Amino acid sequence: MSFTTLHFFLFLAMGVLIYYLLPKKLQWVWLLVLSYLYYFTFSIKTSVFLIFTTVVTYTGGILLTRMNESSKAYLAANKETLDRAAKKAYKEKVKKNKRRVVVAMLLLCFGLLGVVKYLNFVIENIDALVLAVGHGQYFEPVNIILPLGISFYTFQSISYIIDVYQGKYSAEKNLFKYALFVSFFPQLLQGPIGRFDRLAHQLYEGRSFSLKAAEFGLQRILWGCFKKMVLADRISPFVTEVFKHSDQYEGMIFFLAAVMYSIQIYCDFSGCMDIVRGTSECFGITLGENFRRPYFSQTLPEFWRRWHISLGAFFREYVFYPVSTSKILLKWNTKVRKYLGNAIGTGFASCVPILCVWILTGLWHGAKWNYIGWGFFHGILICLSTLFEQPVAKLTEKLNIRTNCISWNIFRMLRTFLLCVIGRIIFMGKGIRASFQMITSCIVDYRKIYDLVNDFSISQREWGVIFIGVLILLCVSIAQEIREQIGIKEDIRDWLLRQNLWLRWTVLIAGILCVLIFGVYGTGSQIVFIYEQF
Repeated sequence: MSFTTLHFFLFLAMGVLIYYLLPKKLQWVWLLVLSYLYYFTFSIKTSVFLIFTTVVTYTGGILLTRMNESSKAYLAANKETLDRAAKKAYKEKVKKNKRRVVVAMLLLCFGLLGVVKYLNFVIENIDALVLAVGHGQYFEPVNIILPLGISFYTFQSISYIIDVYQGKYSAEKNLFKYALFVSFFPQLLQGPIGRFDRLAHQLYEGRSFSLKAAEFGLQRILWGCFKKMVLADRISPFVTEVFKHSDQYEGMIFFLAAVMYSIQIYCDFSGCMDIVRGTSECFGITLGENFRRPYFSQTLPEFWRRWHISLGAFFREYVFYPVSTSKILLKWNTKVRKYLGNAIGTGFASCVPILCVWILTGLWHGAKWNYIGWGFFHGILICLSTLFEQPVAKLTEKLNIRTNCISWNIFRMLRTFLLCVIGRIIFMGKGIRASFQMITSCIVDYRKIYDLVNDFSISQREWGVIFIGVLILLCVSIAQEIREQIGIKEDIRDWLLRQNLWLRWTVLIAGILCVLIFGVYGTGSQIVFIYEQF
């Protein structure tokens, strides 16, 4: 029951109607029922993985909270009899026990994720290594069904465990309420990765029907459907053809396919997030923003702060900062400074956590060397941008290059977009070797020209719809960016809400007709969202 199917919209309408008819104290129960019903439509068998993760992390959270509470109670009861050394020793003992619980949670949850997502990848590489050294033994791949959304709900559950461990909030005592936090159906399959302290209270509080919230939710859903069905699904056949049969093409067609894929994956994923956030708004629940017009970014670090914001925040908070402050890295950094100097030591201290984050980000996308290579590519570029930020700034100043003008900003945006496009070629290749062959072909065989209409069975009308759709998306994004730059916090939907009823309904009906007429349907469309496979 994908987000763009008629079944989903009927499911949503039924869910919202019953939600507001129920007493407020029972509304969260209905959300839990809806969430599991929704997941069951994909697979009842793989719901075992969701239940396992929920029960395990719920238990871990309860244990950590009990340790926190008993520790505070013990210290308060014995504050006059315990000296400073005794208090410190007791706190260290409690901290060690809490760490054991967290490590157990990480091993169970990430262990499960690793087995279902990466076991066959490991087997394939061991098999290749064994065959390479001349032995005939090999391992057979294991038939494992990858549960939908496992990466998202695992990361959300682990962030909850770490936050409880750090004492940011106490664990949820009601198992079923916690189960709702993990499985809330709009964000279950593709995020955004929710934080308990920002989301849970919204799920549990009762709400009265709000016409404004429903209208805003439907408008956001419609905008998401436009991006997904009119643009992403229409671009998909061209991108799939070029990258799937890359051995049959050469030249700049790979660059064009990577540009189109950059548009497709943005429209696909951000469109999904619009549908997810709009669906939640229909229930009066506000989810965190996951995209903020990333293609207006002027640097790669800024780009990834605007793209998949919740995943970036997870890696920044739970990987980058812990690695940066770890005893091992600090010890290595001291040795590097001692033997190689402060400049190299500073670079080492900043680059190691960046590379850790990006290699893990590549792995998060799936068990392919392309994804790891893509992560390494971005990690290296961000390390270089960090190391050479000041030298480049000084060079720019010496060359008297104006940096406070629109042409400089556009140049930086195009440069960042170009680097992302190169990364997309690495990401989409059938293998690392194939990816570099495509990049090389763009440079060596750049004179090769293809007929985009006849060679790819895509009509002029289709390309025209893509061009006009991208133009509409660009105009809306520019308007949103300008409003943000000049400090207007009001959403475009707020502006539309102030207009007369005729204009509001004209815009709404025009949007619905646009999706119905120009949306891609049937077996030829990319019905499955791209990020469902990650």
